[in-house]
Amino acid sequence: MNKPKINGLLIAAGFSKRMGDFKPLMEYDNNPYIVVITKKLLSVCETVVIVTGHKSIEIESTIKFAFIENVLFPRVKVVVNPNFEKGMFTSLQTGVKELIDSDWILYHFVDQPFHKEKFYKEFVAQIDDEYDWIQPVYDGLEGHPVMFKKTIFEKIISSPENHILRLIRDDGSTKKKIWNCSYSQILKDFDTPEDLTHPNK
Repeated sequence: MNKPKINGLLIAAGFSKRMGDFKPLMEYDNNPYIVVITKKLLSVCETVVIVTGHKSIEIESTIKFAFIENVLFPRVKVVVNPNFEKGMFTSLQTGVKELIDSDWILYHFVDQPFHKEKFYKEFVAQIDDEYDWIQPVYDGLEGHPVMFKKTIFEKIISSPENHILRLIRDDGSTKKKIWNCSYSQILKDFDTPEDLTHPNK
């Protein structure tokens, strides 16, 4: 059996209004979130597409500075979503179009820079072609990131711009696999300043 082609999709297009600072360029372990997450995704993905909108030039410059002299650089692509102000689903659609030749997409938000590489390796090990969607669960609660298969790419691309990915996941035809994991971090994100002050809350 051929190894599935797994690519990463990182959404970094919003304004970060609730945080009060621009999350993609905030630092975790002395590096911008966008760089930290991209490097970890590249440990399990062939390529990573970063979808930007707000401050797209700054993000692209940050990525180039971090990766330009690195062998990983050709595996990273920054794409601008001109419609990002219409909502996150438009950024998802933009990224899926770029990764249309993938077997699986690992879909990641920019406010979770804290996952360990071990988490990603265990996550992609859950891939099973009997399913269209794989989601980590901790203590009965669903978390992120998630993975979805090429079988639902067209559903995403052809849906209205104001659609919600959860509705595709729960449309009755998407076959879901739940991964009961030991990582409570899947339930967390850095969305507000309070989240940074109390990261384990």
